[in-house]
Amino acid sequence: MTIIYITLSIFGTIATLALYYYVRHFMPLRPKEQGFAYVYIEEDGTVRELDEEEREYLSTEFHGADGDRPYIKSRYNQLTPDKKISGYLPRRRLPRRIKIKPVNK
Repeated sequence: MTIIYITLSIFGTIATLALYYYVRHFMPLRPKEQGFAYVYIEEDGTVRELDEEEREYLSTEFHGADGDRPYIKSRYNQLTPDKKISGYLPRRRLPRRIKIKPVNK
């Protein structure tokens, strides 16, 4: 009987950790909206739409080991490898409270 409780406890812990990971990294934070699938976070934390060149860049298929591929963050607060907040983020992973500005011309 004890082995059953231990097994259930382990599976419960794994399920809880998987749910936490999903919510933290993949769950949409805003409803479906019009616009491109990604937005850009500026160094000051503001968010803007992408221009045509950036859209084309993100639409390009890259090899996994290609050093020129874009770095796409999974959370708004996440820092890039060079310790900056700026970078590309999936639109659905942007918190609702943050407004998206139009692209700068």
